[in-house]
Amino acid sequence: MAAFGIDPRQEREVSRAPSPAVSMQVPMTPAQATPAAPKIAVLGPTLHFKGELSAEEDFILQGKIEGSIANPQNVTIGNDGSVVGDIKARVITIDGKVEGDLYGDEAVIVHQSGRVVGNIYAPRVGLVEGAFFKGRIEMSDKPAARAVSPAPPAQARPSVPTELTPGVPLSPEATEKVLARGG
Repeated sequence: MAAFGIDPRQEREVSRAPSPAVSMQVPMTPAQATPAAPKIAVLGPTLHFKGELSAEEDFILQGKIEGSIANPQNVTIGNDGSVVGDIKARVITIDGKVEGDLYGDEAVIVHQSGRVVGNIYAPRVGLVEGAFFKGRIEMSDKPAARAVSPAPPAQARPSVPTELTPGVPLSPEATEKVLARGG
């Protein structure tokens, strides 16, 4: 269950009897009486779906999908899960197979049993040792910032001085000089 983000210790804590202070009856509205447990849908291994899938709650896919997935929450592709298409979600966890691009608003994690053929776009990316990945990774602190303020055209950018060597860090003084010339 650890692969699905469920901590067994938390399950044991939930199953304990409530303390006497909690067991006192207090009038509640129907909305307050509903526990705030996260909604998680499990799409089983017999599911075969073609098309665009969208959901509002976290879900775990153990079946096969040919098409895109869009979810503002968490998506987990389980060990038996397979997707041929792009996935966009807040956090994407891969234990199964994906052929397509992954767009994580917060993170993309590919576990040891995961296989990804496609590109990953997310601020945080985790590839566990043993995971299979073929593609490229693009990480940025704010993925939506590109859409809000696009980069200036290439001709409007200042030219890079020829004395710079790619991959070699600059001293603070050299950085100041480069910035002063470029602006």
